[in-house]
Amino acid sequence: MNQYYLTEWRALTKATEVTLHLYTVPLKDPSSRNTQGGKLIFHLNKLNNFQPMVFFDQYIASFEEIKQWGDETFLQYEARPISPSRNVERTLLERLLKKQLERLAHPNYMMNRGKFRSKQAHPQSTSGLIIYPALDLNVNVSETAEIVFGFDLTHQFEYRENLLQQIKRDPKSVSAGIRVIDSTHPKSYEYEFVEVAPYRANEVSPIMKCSIIDYFAKKDPKRIITPDTLVVHVKDRNNQILPYLPEQLKQSCSFETIPARHLGAVNRIIKLSPDARMSKLMPEALALIGRLPMLQFERQDVRAARLGYSIQTLPSPRLRFGKGRTTSYAKTGLKQGGVFETGEATVSFFVDPKLRDHQKLQVLEFINKLKTTSERFGVTLNVSHKPKGLSQKLPSDFLQTEDILYQLKSIPQHFEGVVVVIAEEASLQHSYQAIKRQFGGKQDVVTQCVELHDRVLNSEDTLYNILLGIYVKAGLQPWILGEPLHSDCFVGLDVSHENGKHAAGIIQIIGKDGAMIKQKALSTSEAGEKISSETMREIVYDTLHAFEEQYGHAPKHITFHRDGFGREDLTLIDSILSPREIQFDYVEILKNINRRMAIHEDEWKTSQGLSYTKERMGYLLSTNPHARVGMAKPLKVVQQTTTLPFEAILTDVYRLSFMHVHSLLKTRLPITTHYADLSSTFHNRGLLNANTEHEEALPFV
Repeated sequence: MNQYYLTEWRALTKATEVTLHLYTVPLKDPSSRNTQGGKLIFHLNKLNNFQPMVFFDQYIASFEEIKQWGDETFLQYEARPISPSRNVERTLLERLLKKQLERLAHPNYMMNRGKFRSKQAHPQSTSGLIIYPALDLNVNVSETAEIVFGFDLTHQFEYRENLLQQIKRDPKSVSAGIRVIDSTHPKSYEYEFVEVAPYRANEVSPIMKCSIIDYFAKKDPKRIITPDTLVVHVKDRNNQILPYLPEQLKQSCSFETIPARHLGAVNRIIKLSPDARMSKLMPEALALIGRLPMLQFERQDVRAARLGYSIQTLPSPRLRFGKGRTTSYAKTGLKQGGVFETGEATVSFFVDPKLRDHQKLQVLEFINKLKTTSERFGVTLNVSHKPKGLSQKLPSDFLQTEDILYQLKSIPQHFEGVVVVIAEEASLQHSYQAIKRQFGGKQDVVTQCVELHDRVLNSEDTLYNILLGIYVKAGLQPWILGEPLHSDCFVGLDVSHENGKHAAGIIQIIGKDGAMIKQKALSTSEAGEKISSETMREIVYDTLHAFEEQYGHAPKHITFHRDGFGREDLTLIDSILSPREIQFDYVEILKNINRRMAIHEDEWKTSQGLSYTKERMGYLLSTNPHARVGMAKPLKVVQQTTTLPFEAILTDVYRLSFMHVHSLLKTRLPITTHYADLSSTFHNRGLLNANTEHEEALPFV
């Protein structure tokens, strides 16, 4: 018999049964309460034998009385359970339980960027990287006093070489602002690199008032440091400059920063099958969490039904293609019926001058394949002759020049329609961002970049994906849903964060068939996580206008999909829609949730469409990749409103995950939040024109 599991363990003990020692402390400067709290906790930890304690706002909490305060004071002291209705007290208990676990896990685990890394685990190495498995745990205390632990198995990455070795190998790669980690410390402190210090290890540091050698003579007398060893300066989170030996540091590494050429080797290590991941994760996580002496657990309370979830498997929707053909598989639909919206598309080819001579035949073969296959799908590619004026004018190394951004400025005027850039791998690696910035960001010209290699020439799937990219950038709809959605209109919302910039992105999906009528990356920058009232008002008006332009009447119901936690003013939305007799729902789509869903029979497995729901919240598996690709990650869907039944909300999210019309690949996110994310990211990077005329196309895929 199948058993349905969720990597979520609920304690039998309620939050109201756990006594905390709570202290209210004075704040000298309310605007810097986090910095003050951090410093105070650091000081109290040293005075109290590193007793687990945490802070939030102006409160400090511990499971034991804090007896030593030194010169510090507190305004009020209470020993009592928390009040679950108070967010600040729930947060204190959540933080304290994890802090207590850190203490209990020592010495078997070390903490690394908030993750539990087992000292017994054997790291693997590839491509100059060391890869460690780690447990990622989070604690949630609810307003009903339930204590729930979520957990997942993740991986952490370190460069094999330390900062000293990196400086000697490539000095230019170590510049001010890069993140570095003290990998010798159990907590792996992270810093910002400032500079190589103007003094060596045997010279007095003006910051420390002694030399590095003298410092370690007291701290670690057995350590031998050569006199002329380099010293570097780093900056901590409080902007304090610290001297460091570069051999103790490594450049910070995450999956996002790993070079593309190494991802294949890395993925072969970290992409675990459901059985491999769950077989390791479940016993290790439960053994670790079960160490907490103040909580009691039942071993069966990781089963979805025991946790109060309803279990259901949603059916895959039918997709409608050309010639009235319907199927659940995009490739089958294209082969049998072609695209839903047939017609013509103007394209221009921008060929890497390096390919002009020695690979001219392969380029022509590829272009002919595109044209004939597209004709079969029902779309005629009209090839523009405008680029011919450029054909012999560009030098062979044009796409690899140092000032490529400048060189591209006069190029877009020679193209029209969708510009298909065909280039060598090295050329695209060097010029991709510049092409997208100059063509898309500056000139509002949409581009489809193609790296010419054997797979492009010989893979049917790759050819189909390139054509789909051209179609959606030309404003054509490759397929629609064959079954109606529950809402008339869907709006995807996201705030992208990059290099201190925040921008709202929006993709609107109009109609019950999932077809997109308009996308827009708003030029208004946001102050933080929350979409401002002004921006939200513009989004709602844009939505109404676009729908009415298409259908000649207002929608009866709109569903807003928010990528991440929604902090927006729902009363504002209601104040705009209610007078127009339009109902709405507001739904959070959370993609990084520290949970896994799995079925256990003879071994662990996953199933596409599997959902666990409870009231107006649910977990959803929208994909089921092959075991060699890894284990499916669930989405968390939270309905903030109560208009439609939650089952309808979840079903629509699942169906919209089949509407990524730019690719054959099934994506786990609904088109709403995925395209909103891409849109706002492109906008932040300057790759998308803020006043684009391509509002019925997808220039960011």
